[in-house]
Amino acid sequence: MKLIYKIEYNATSFYFKRLIDELIKNSNIDANTKQYFGFILIFIDDELENIEKFFLNLETNLPYSMFLKKSYLIDEFNEEIKELEDKNIKENFEILTNRKVKDILENSNFDFLSQIVNLNRSFVVKFEDLELFLPNKNLKENFEKENYEIRLLATNSQILTDLFIIEEPEINLLCSIERPLLKLKLKNINENISSSGYIFTRLVNSSKEVELSKALKEQNIDYILYVTKKNELKACNFENLNFIISDDKTLYPKYDYKKDLIFNSSSEYLNSFSNVYNAVLHEHNLLNKTSIGVYFSLNSKNSFVDIKVLNEEEKRVIYIPDIKSNMNQILEDISSLDENCKRLVDNFSKKYPYVKDIKLSNNSGFSTIIEAIAKLLNIESIKDFEDLALNSGYVDALQIDMKLIKIDNKNYLDYRKTIQSIMSYKMADVENETLSFSFYEFLAEFIIDYLREIARKTNAKDIVLCGDIFSNRQVFHKVYKELSKKYNLILPTEYAMDYI
Repeated sequence: MKLIYKIEYNATSFYFKRLIDELIKNSNIDANTKQYFGFILIFIDDELENIEKFFLNLETNLPYSMFLKKSYLIDEFNEEIKELEDKNIKENFEILTNRKVKDILENSNFDFLSQIVNLNRSFVVKFEDLELFLPNKNLKENFEKENYEIRLLATNSQILTDLFIIEEPEINLLCSIERPLLKLKLKNINENISSSGYIFTRLVNSSKEVELSKALKEQNIDYILYVTKKNELKACNFENLNFIISDDKTLYPKYDYKKDLIFNSSSEYLNSFSNVYNAVLHEHNLLNKTSIGVYFSLNSKNSFVDIKVLNEEEKRVIYIPDIKSNMNQILEDISSLDENCKRLVDNFSKKYPYVKDIKLSNNSGFSTIIEAIAKLLNIESIKDFEDLALNSGYVDALQIDMKLIKIDNKNYLDYRKTIQSIMSYKMADVENETLSFSFYEFLAEFIIDYLREIARKTNAKDIVLCGDIFSNRQVFHKVYKELSKKYNLILPTEYAMDYI
């Protein structure tokens, strides 16, 4: 009996195909695999009984990948489609299959008891590249003062639904062989874990961490906090789609079949293009089509809206100003708008004396605008500002001014009006939660309105969304919901949506 089984797979790396090949070998079935752009095919020619056993083995033992989509039988296949050549590039992360985890646990003699005693005494314990500690507000805040991001390592996956508000696609993504970090919401805010109620979380991702998890579980520790200087893979799941927020070397080295080059890091890959928008066009073979690209980033000074018209150079139509990280200068810029704004700045500074002590990070571009707003609301960081909005649960937003101003014949977001409108509401004692929610809601409105306008003028049907602002659930859902009704929304699938 002959069958062709198609597995939709949004990556060109071969580690997942090799796992299937191993299962074919262990199943003693007459079958082989071929990998193509966007999918893997399994060609089977065997008895029905053997086929049924193989699919049962596949269902039981083939792990989930973050690049995996649907799988199904097909009747025929176009033989003219070019098969990808395996370049024999070794993955840079350890693949933990269920069988491998079981073997590690059964054979582990790992002794971590003395370190666990220190953990229970509220000490920080070094383990590999991680600094581990049990939930503790003081330790957490000390690390945060040093600009570390607090992360959670779940050593027992069974506690995920008890600890977090989490849906099945997020659980699948956490359990994928790539083991990314996901931003999850705690069921109950715990100041010892996260003051905002959100924390980046992952499962164990190496043999050593499997042994660590066993040692911790034996002492009834199901999760632990950690910090690290290592850039770890971060991902998100929106609308049942998996996206890479950021990654440096977890999924690298990677062979790019279109460029015929090996890239050793995400930074090296993205830097080979003029910008992230151009990288996404390359990934999706859209360089020869008219498209619009919107890039909003907290990591780059160059957020923008561009258009790429067929047979023409990429053109910038909206600029996001790269303002200086100087609060006094920002307030002077707002005061210069008109007499009412000057009076607003003066009154705001009198009502909120902390304004004179505001120091901004040495950020650039769009992140400076958001940080300035957060600090004017007396919110410690951009992260806290974003988490406050995500926690709000609001539906209706107050109008935040996000308008364009033309300078030297270029369209810029007039950040002064945006900050001024937030300050006006704050003077009227509107709660920070409302203001943070409203900011992201009207950022999404700004993106939607101008993309629609540009699409009408250019007849573009493809819109590229990139930059880490789209890892914000509120912004992504609103933009995706509105624009996907009429346009093809394109996001990076195999590569990160932004620089690190």
